[in-house]
Order: sequence, then structure tokens, then C-alpha cells
Amino acid sequence: MEQNEGVAGKRYTATGKKARQTNLLILTATAAVWLGLDQLTKEWALSALADGPNHVVGPLSFRLVFNSGSAFGINALSGLWLGLLAIAVVGLLFFYSRNLPSRAMTVLLGLVVGGALGNLADRIFRAGDGFMSGSVVDFIDLSRWPVFNLADSGIVAGAIGAAFIGSRMFAKYEKGETERSEAGGATRAEAGKAAGTKAGDAVKAEAGDVHHLLRPEQQRPEASNTTETEAGNAESSQS
Repeated sequence: MEQNEGVAGKRYTATGKKARQTNLLILTATAAVWLGLDQLTKEWALSALADGPNHVVGPLSFRLVFNSGSAFGINALSGLWLGLLAIAVVGLLFFYSRNLPSRAMTVLLGLVVGGALGNLADRIFRAGDGFMSGSVVDFIDLSRWPVFNLADSGIVAGAIGAAFIGSRMFAKYEKGETERSEAGGATRAEAGKAAGTKAGDAVKAEAGDVHHLLRPEQQRPEASNTTETEAGNAESSQS
């Protein structure tokens, strides 16, 4: 028995390890692809939009902007603090993604990681006045929306998608817990009812046994009187 439990434990551990490795591989591959696309499009923007913006269709235009603040031109933190924050977020997501049960959420978090690394690379490798003081290259212009890039898109889309899937998973978990609780209560009620029925049947059976045991003793005097009466009648006939 102990040997079987040990084998099952090893299999469970091996399965969990493989799942964690798969999650890290998916996250890393997604982040690498999005990082590569982000850097390629930024290089294209630097060369193709140097002479001015290009209108594409409707409200969409490509316009080259250098952003020293955070995403969408928000200047809440300096480049150094934004870079350190990005490093912390990337490390946290790599650690957290190991045990994710959803591959879709792993891919979405990979977009967040790739986007964070894309903007971090701009701050580190593009010219600036200090460490992580480089400007982020933005070029997607939607007229009434701050100019952004693929890195920003990955961060926003990945975070929204992961939050949506996470809320669905939490709701499903809560529903399962409620159903298990209700099923457990029903099972306990049925078990109690069955136990009560069995107890009642047992009491009835014991009462029947006692009745059958007492019945011969109660009927013996009647049988004796009947025998004596028949014997008297026989003697009278013979006389």
C-alpha cells in the first residue's frame, strides 16, 4: 500500500513539474514573439515616419512620437522607476504563471510580459540622460486616443483578457463549491434517512423475534386445557 502511494505521489509530482515547465515555455515564447514584433515595428516607424505622419484609414494614422513617461503618454513616474516596475512585474508574472490552470491566460500574460519588456528595452537601449532614461517609441495614432505602440497594446489586451478569464474561473470555482456543498448536504440527509430506516427495521425485527419467542409460552396452557378436554370426552364416550 505504501509503495503504491509513493508511486502515485511521484507521478503527481512529475505531472505538476511538466505542467509548470509547459506554462513557462508558453509564456516565454509568447513574450519573445511579441517583443520581437514590437521592436521590429518601432524600427520601421523610426525610418518610415521620420518625414511626417501617414494616414491609414479613418481615425488611424501612423505618427512618430517619443514618450519619456509611462504608457499612453502619462508622465506619472520617471523612466527609472517605470523600468524597475516593469522588471518587478515581469518577474512576478513568470513566478505566478507556473501554476496557471489555463493556457489561454498564460498566453495573455505572455503578451503583458512581452509588452513590458518592449518598452523596457526602449528605456535601456535608446539614448537618454541616464540609466533607463531612454524614450519609448510610439507611432499608432487613433486621433482622440494617446499615441501608443504594440507593447502598450499587448499590456492592455493581455491584462484585460487575463482578468476576464480569471473572473470566469473564479465564478466557476464558486459555483462548483456551492454545488458540492449542496450535494454534501443532500447526501448527509439521505444517509441520515437511510440510517433511520435501517434502525426502524432493526427494531421491528427484534420486536418480532421477541414476540415469536414469547408466543409458545403464552399458548402452552391453552394447548394443555384442550388436551384435557378431549381426553374427558373420550372417557365419557367409552362409558
